[in-house]
Amino acid sequence: MDASDADDEAAVALAAAVLADVAAFVSDIFAAAADAAAAFSDAAAAVADAPASPALEAACVSDVFAAVSDAPAR
Repeated sequence: MDASDADDEAAVALAAAVLADVAAFVSDIFAAAADAAAAFSDAAAAVADAPASPALEAACVSDVFAAVSDAPAR
């Protein structure tokens, strides 16, 4: 193996590492979105089950925004 082959292998390894990092980042984004969707779904179910009260509905909506805001950033 000469220096050119070693350089080629290093370039391929670097590209593979970058691709793996990008894939992990995208996976984390989808996981965070799924967590936020689950929090929203839970809050929406709580609103649907709650008695009709404007104050209670406002509190539930506030809880939804808080849950989405507090979702872990990945």
